Amino acid sequence: MKSYKPFLLILAIVGLLWACETTDPFVNEVQIGILTGNFESALAATEGAIEADPSNYVAHYYKGLVLASQAETFENAEERQPYYSRAKESFDTAKSIMEGLEETPEELEELNNSIISFWADEYNMGVSIQNDDSLFNATPDPYRVSLAHFQNAATINPDSAMTYQVMSSTHFQMNDIDSAISTYELAISLMQQPQVDDYEYIISLYLFNNQYDEAIAMSNRAQRDYPDEAVFVQFLADAYIQQGERDRAIELIENLIANDPDNPQYRRVLGTQIYQSVDRLTADVSGLYQRQFDLRQAARNQRGQELDQTQSQIEQLTSQINAKEREIDELTQISIRQMERVVELEPDSESANFILGIIYQNRAANLFERRNNTTDNQEAMQYDDRARDNLREALKYYERAAELNPDNPENWQSLFQVYTTLGMEAEAQDAMRKAGFDD
Repeated sequence: MKSYKPFLLILAIVGLLWACETTDPFVNEVQIGILTGNFESALAATEGAIEADPSNYVAHYYKGLVLASQAETFENAEERQPYYSRAKESFDTAKSIMEGLEETPEELEELNNSIISFWADEYNMGVSIQNDDSLFNATPDPYRVSLAHFQNAATINPDSAMTYQVMSSTHFQMNDIDSAISTYELAISLMQQPQVDDYEYIISLYLFNNQYDEAIAMSNRAQRDYPDEAVFVQFLADAYIQQGERDRAIELIENLIANDPDNPQYRRVLGTQIYQSVDRLTADVSGLYQRQFDLRQAARNQRGQELDQTQSQIEQLTSQINAKEREIDELTQISIRQMERVVELEPDSESANFILGIIYQNRAANLFERRNNTTDNQEAMQYDDRARDNLREALKYYERAAELNPDNPENWQSLFQVYTTLGMEAEAQDAMRKAGFDD
C-alpha cells in the first residue's frame, strides 16, 4: 500500500491574527482572548457582535478562529472534532457573506490561510505519528490517534484529497477495508484527474475486497485516462477472472494483442493472468487427488455395497480430475505461447525468462503429481518423461535469467531445484553456492 510523507505547510496563527490591522475594540478583545487562552471571553465577544449584526463577517471569521484555536488546546485529538466542526460553520458563514459583497475584503484571504493552517497542523500530527517510529511506539493505539487527527483535518478543510488518501491508508492498516475504500473514493472525487498510483491503489482495494464490478469500472476509467499503462489491462483481466469470466478476460487481452501484436506487455498480462487460473486449478486437483487416495485406502477394507459406493465416488473424482487437467493443459499452453512470444520480443528481460521458467517448472510438478497418482505403470513412465522434458525447458529459461542477472539469488535457487530433480549434481552444487545456500 502507499505510504505518505508529511505535508509541512504550517502557518503561524499569531501572525494571522495580528495581520489584520484594525482599531476595532471587539477585534482586539478577541485577539487578546485567543493569545491568553481566555476562549470563553473571546467567544462571547464574537457572539455578541454577531447578535448585533448577523452580517458581520469579521465576527463570524473570528468566531471560527476562537473555536479552532480552542480545539488545538485539547490533548485528545478526538475531543477536538466538535470545536473544528463549529469553527468550520463559522468560517463558511463568513466566507459566504464576504463572497457576496461587491468588493472582496482582505479578510477572505486571511480566512483561507487560517483554514489551511489548522488543517496542516492536524494533518502533520497524524502523519508524524505514522512516520516517526519513536512517536509511533510512544503513542497508545497510534493508528486510531492519527486517524482522529486526519478526521479533524478533514472537518476543518473537507476539500483536501490528500487528507482522505492518508485516512484510507490508515483505515487499511486498521483492517477496515470498507472505510479504506470509501475514503479513497472521496479522495478521487476531489481530484481533477487521479494519478496512475491513485487508480492502482483503489483498484487493488476493490480486488482485495472482492468488489469486482467496481474494479472493472475503475479499470476502464483508468484505461481511458492512461491508455499506455498495461497494468490497468491486468487489473481488468484479473477482475474478470476472479468474477468467473475467464473467457472474457482472454478475449479482452487477445483483442489488444490483435491491434498491437508486437506489444510484449499485453502478452505478458495474458500469460501471467491465465496462469493464475492454472495455479488455482492445480491446487484444486491436488485436493481431489488427496480425496481419491483416501478413498482408495478405505476401499481396501470394504466389501459389497460399501465398496461399490466408494468405487463410484472414486470414478466421480477421476472424472473431475480429468476435466480439470484438460483445462490445465489448455491454459498452460496459452500461457507458454504468450510468454515465449514475450521472450522473443524482449530477449534480455530477466523477469520474462524467469516467469517462463516458473511455468515450465510448475507444469513439470503437475505431471509428476499425475505420475504419482496413476495406477498404470506405462502411463506413469510417460508422465515422468514429459515432466522431465518440461524441467529441461524450465532450465533453459532459468539459466538465461541467471545469465542476465547473476546477482539475483532467486535465479540460482530455482536452478538448484531443477538441477537437483534432473540429477545434475555438479550444477546443483554450483547453483547452491551462488544462491547462498552454503553460507
